[in-house]
Amino acid sequence: MFPLLESISTVMKAGYEAQLAAMAQITRTAIDGMEKAINLNLSTAKASLDASLNSSQQMMSATTPQEWLLLRSAQVRPTVDSALHYGHHMADIVSCTQAEIAGVAAAHVANAGRKMKAA
Repeated sequence: MFPLLESISTVMKAGYEAQLAAMAQITRTAIDGMEKAINLNLSTAKASLDASLNSSQQMMSATTPQEWLLLRSAQVRPTVDSALHYGHHMADIVSCTQAEIAGVAAAHVANAGRKMKAA
């Protein structure tokens, strides 16, 4: 009955559908990133527990204060290396997730622009 209103309604519907699809894909990407971060945290916690137990057993076997200090100082470097590895891995997860979200958003903006022009 009113062709202008129908045309506006079609454009609005296309825009809404594009926004909904973009948000769904961005949310999936964010959840995938969170899953990777959670898995990293769990594996790091398990490795830390194992290292702590091993370290405690070694420390309890020391018979002199000098031996205890040597054991303790030998354990510092692996702990620092582990923390650095964790930080780098987490930074990779965050930057990859951020790049994926930016790519998804850019693709959906371009696609929505084409759909709006076509409608």
